[in-house]
Amino acid sequence: MPVSANSLDSRVQIKFNTGTDENGNPIIRTKTLSSVKSSAANQDVMDVVQGLTTLQQHPISTIIRINEEELRNV
Repeated sequence: MPVSANSLDSRVQIKFNTGTDENGNPIIRTKTLSSVKSSAANQDVMDVVQGLTTLQQHPISTIIRINEEELRNV
């Protein structure tokens, strides 16, 4: 049976390396940017995130884009 996907929401998680703990393991903190247009191109999202992170004091560890979709039988 065919399936239809309806885009619901998109968000971006930015993980920052904020230092190391007493055992030398990295400490990672996450900031989430919600309500990202699901139709926005990945390159545009990356450009905006990189522009925003220049305002942060900690280096970026990872950038993750999360797209939510509702799946329905057609």
